[in-house]
Amino acid sequence: MAVMSERFLEEQLKRIRLMTEQMARLHSRAAEMSEAFDRERAAGYHNPLHEVRDLRTSSSEPPQRDRADEHATEQRHHRHTARNRRK
Repeated sequence: MAVMSERFLEEQLKRIRLMTEQMARLHSRAAEMSEAFDRERAAGYHNPLHEVRDLRTSSSEPPQRDRADEHATEQRHHRHTARNRRK
């Protein structure tokens, strides 16, 4: 029984060491990330949208509307004007 409990304790110590190493690595990475955020903040706010370029040409045409959309718009307009006439 003493051998079993000794082995159990050794395994637990091994697990604790591994977890401690993982926590140390995580703590180190968190510190690095925090420093990187601080450097970025000190450099000034940089909006990522400022790097976006409009690659459309001046001859680009807006997309054609679907015929079904035009038909639906005409019907809505017709119904709206018909209601106004009734009043």
